[in-house]
Amino acid sequence: MSLKAMIFVDGTWLYHGRQILFEALGEDGFEIDYKRIPEIVADDLEQWQNDHIDIVRTCYFGSLPINKPGCNPAKQKAFYDFLALQCGYDTEIVDIDYRREPTTRPDERWVGIALASSMIYYASIPGVFDVATLIAGDSEYIPLLQRVRAMGKRTHLVAINNLDDRNPTSQLLQTATGALDFPTLFLDEHAKNLRLVREEQVRECRICGNEEATTWAGPDFFCSQCRNEHRKQLRTCDACGCEEETSWDKPFFYCTQCRKEYRSNGSRDI
Repeated sequence: MSLKAMIFVDGTWLYHGRQILFEALGEDGFEIDYKRIPEIVADDLEQWQNDHIDIVRTCYFGSLPINKPGCNPAKQKAFYDFLALQCGYDTEIVDIDYRREPTTRPDERWVGIALASSMIYYASIPGVFDVATLIAGDSEYIPLLQRVRAMGKRTHLVAINNLDDRNPTSQLLQTATGALDFPTLFLDEHAKNLRLVREEQVRECRICGNEEATTWAGPDFFCSQCRNEHRKQLRTCDACGCEEETSWDKPFFYCTQCRKEYRSNGSRDI
């Protein structure tokens, strides 16, 4: 009988740790194949458990800035949609509303609390999973892992090796008493398998219908001409009335100068 495992990904931590994955292959950057992460986790657990591992769900936790002057979250939102639609992840995204709280700043604890509450919730439901795999590196998760183990579940950590003066993974998290049941899996040791290799294919533009060769695998495709035409448009500033080219696609728009003044004086008048 196979063991059920659920994966809980601290997306903020994984994003900040990507550079070490890049350096493991001697590259400045590459795209991570997120579909491969559950496979790598299952393979690692099977070698220690000597049993088939069924990954029942992969939960990804992240944050999204909204109503932030000068910031277009469309690309980040598209990434979260890609995880959900193309990779089969369950995504739980914390919205950070800068219009409601202009002086707010992203707090990594928001993501951590969302992850912890979700893991405890699923652990409390009989038969949902046998093993909880945490992809994170902060020591604040130690009480969570200990509590989940106390609930009769086994725990597994996926981390990134500490290099030079960078410490993406807390040593305390890896060695805490009563926190883990399996040896830690280090993603940088599997960087080659995590590297996304895109195959070129011919796709039809969603706007004009023209076909073009591309490596883009997302659900929506726009040809190079349409991307250039729709990348920037002339918008009128809601505060001063001046016109400026922008790719900002929200109903409201503020020009560069007004955004600078907003940041410098903290005014809420615009």
